[in-house]
Amino acid sequence: MKKVTTIIALVGCSAVAAAQPSSFLDLGVIGNEGSYTFDSQGSNLEFTGERIDTELGLWDSTGLLLASNNNISSSNTWSRVTESLTAGVYFIGVSEFNSVFEDNFINTGSAFEPGDIGSVWLNINGMFANSIFSGDFSLLDQETGFFKVTVIPAPSAMALLGLGGIAVGRRRR
Repeated sequence: MKKVTTIIALVGCSAVAAAQPSSFLDLGVIGNEGSYTFDSQGSNLEFTGERIDTELGLWDSTGLLLASNNNISSSNTWSRVTESLTAGVYFIGVSEFNSVFEDNFINTGSAFEPGDIGSVWLNINGMFANSIFSGDFSLLDQETGFFKVTVIPAPSAMALLGLGGIAVGRRRR
């Protein structure tokens, strides 16, 4: 009976861990636990060079919306989200003005439209991270460009885990 229960529990855990948008650009590990600022400064329409009035959303790996933002300020149409992140996987979504971000990586509001061509930028802590798409926005997932980032434990936490492993190893001897 215990084996069946264990298998069911593992299947349930794997379904939660697999939650993610259908398409995204994986930026890999961006650093240790701590405060991060994500912004869309530099996003523009290709033909006119005009700023894209962006909205930003931040989700955890289960699809829970943690934060969203429309404009950096009343005079700036780019978006910015600042959050304290623990170790884990996160997704940052960038879309157009009037986006309505929800749990499960959903955007139910207005978003990039077929025929819009431009570059959606993501900066992390003021540094350019990558541009997700220079092309037809109709090809994006739900008209939202997604970036995936991974945050790792702080070095002190990793050292404590290592010390805990040594203690367990010595105890068994």
